[in-house]
Amino acid sequence: MDIFLINLASSQDRLSRMREVFGAQKLAFERIDAVDAASLSDDFVRNIVAPPMSKHARNLTPTEIGCYLSHRKVWETALSRGIDYATIFEDDIHLAPDAGKLLSAAADWLPEGADLIKLETLAMPTHVSRDGKVLMATPHRLKKLLSSHYGAAGYIVSRRAMERLCAASDPLPLPVDDVIFGAHYRVFGGLRAYQIDPAICVQDQYIESPEAGRLGIVSTIRDRHASLPVTHAGRSLIRRGLDGLSTKLTRRRRKTRIALLQALGRAEQKTIPFARD
Repeated sequence: MDIFLINLASSQDRLSRMREVFGAQKLAFERIDAVDAASLSDDFVRNIVAPPMSKHARNLTPTEIGCYLSHRKVWETALSRGIDYATIFEDDIHLAPDAGKLLSAAADWLPEGADLIKLETLAMPTHVSRDGKVLMATPHRLKKLLSSHYGAAGYIVSRRAMERLCAASDPLPLPVDDVIFGAHYRVFGGLRAYQIDPAICVQDQYIESPEAGRLGIVSTIRDRHASLPVTHAGRSLIRRGLDGLSTKLTRRRRKTRIALLQALGRAEQKTIPFARD
């Protein structure tokens, strides 16, 4: 399994730390130079970002654009090499003690036709299948991911999914994790997505405290909280309306399906824990 680490050239301390993290688990990786948001010109940003999908939406921030382009760079690299599955990490993560064991043998447990395997948790409620495949006699199960579970700091992605993600990324429509793991967006609905439970990866900011191992590092390639005013005032009201209707219908269908699966005892809502020990 090819492992890629997204890392800014200016973040050598993070690269050193991740070498230790991966080295401790005997995992080889390739560093991908992250796109620095500060290097993007205003003209480039205007041309690369899609108009907001509704009148209530906002533009992507420069940091979100840099993050998205960094992930797209990995997809394009993997596709150009004919790689069937890529494992992608950002550089502010923690790994579970048995992550190396699972990732080294991923080819043995990946379901046939799987497109996305979410390795991390964002500590948000999500819907997954109630039962799941036990992975290599560990506490981890592989469950179907049925609803949105944001974050893109650790995931496995198939060639088919990378092709679809690249096709949906020119121009950039939303933050990258919305596009990959947002159930309301069109890409997710056409892919076979799974969640490892408990998760084997988590970003440092979602570790509860220093006593629990939090280091106080924050992603240098993403910023989900900053916002910029919408500048695409000329976007067609009809287009906005159609996009909004499509999103509402997608959400309604998914909610109906999840409710049915829950009624049958085949799905559950839960916050995926991180397997720290």
